[in-house]
Amino acid sequence: MGRPDHRHGLRRHHGHRARRRRHRPFRLRPQLRLVHLRGRAAAEGSGPAVRITGRLAATLGALVLATTACEAGGASESDLPGLVEPEVTSGIDYVALGDSFSAGPFIGTMRNDPEGCARSRDNYPAFLADWLDVESYTDVTCSAATTTDLYGTMTMFNGATTGPQLDAVTAETDLVTIGMGGNDFRIYDSLIGCQNGQPCAVDDLTADARKVAGRIEKAVRSITDAAPGASVYVVGYPDILPTEGTCRAVGVAADVLGPVAEVAEVLNASLRRGAEAAGASYVDMESVSEGHDVCAKGRAWVNGPQLRPGVAAPFHPKVNGMRAVAVEVFGEITGEEPEVTEYAEPDPDVVVLNEG
Repeated sequence: MGRPDHRHGLRRHHGHRARRRRHRPFRLRPQLRLVHLRGRAAAEGSGPAVRITGRLAATLGALVLATTACEAGGASESDLPGLVEPEVTSGIDYVALGDSFSAGPFIGTMRNDPEGCARSRDNYPAFLADWLDVESYTDVTCSAATTTDLYGTMTMFNGATTGPQLDAVTAETDLVTIGMGGNDFRIYDSLIGCQNGQPCAVDDLTADARKVAGRIEKAVRSITDAAPGASVYVVGYPDILPTEGTCRAVGVAADVLGPVAEVAEVLNASLRRGAEAAGASYVDMESVSEGHDVCAKGRAWVNGPQLRPGVAAPFHPKVNGMRAVAVEVFGEITGEEPEVTEYAEPDPDVVVLNEG
């Protein structure tokens, strides 16, 4: 059974967003209760706390206080002496930045704002916006984007242009996810080239991958300059290739494939360094996606070398891969697991459409 079609909301993003805030309380679902605003490992007595800052921390913290207090013996807020009712007048303003591994080209139904970004309605930002029940959701992820496209006009694959992704981040932004860096040196183009029998251009890729750390650090600092109260999560790339060997789905010998897989590990390490240097949280998708690479058959979170409209672009996440990323990011933010849904269904009224 196919995905039910639905229209997104009618607000549009013209560079910096001009919009009316809908002053409604952020609705925290019961199953999303937080544990001292710490990560899942920390909640169990080990591991570091998740970094939640600014208004996002204040909003979630107030909701934890209200939810916990009201559940104490079934008491209402008015029954608890000394409890100050938290003033939460608006929810989370969420902005998603990134490349095709965030946009989700050819997964289900594509958004057309703009069409050239090949942005799916079922990418991980959409799942995250749905499960967090955000107040405002702006997705400017775009296939083929590099870190330079955060700051300048990007020419999309159809020849049209779209504005700087950072224009979507404003002083009102509470939450930002960013997943990019691989296109800065075309790591996955090298993989497709190998698959087509061309030489694997991996000699300089390791050095190029290391340079991404500084670019991500700059990107995070630019985000926090524009949105000082925002919490920023840098999302790493999932495993595309097996850690050992190869398979028919890849079509490349193991001794040729190995160097590309090693460069992917260097890239993720660079993303982590850049995130931590700028004070952002890093979401490790490499470790959690182990065993779900392109050779994993029914367990695979990524597509093989063929373009499959409705499924995914070559060597890109499928909808189950996007859902898995959203689960991991949600857990980093809240310390809990979401009520997982088959498709992403954010409230159409909170979706900000981009000019295009």
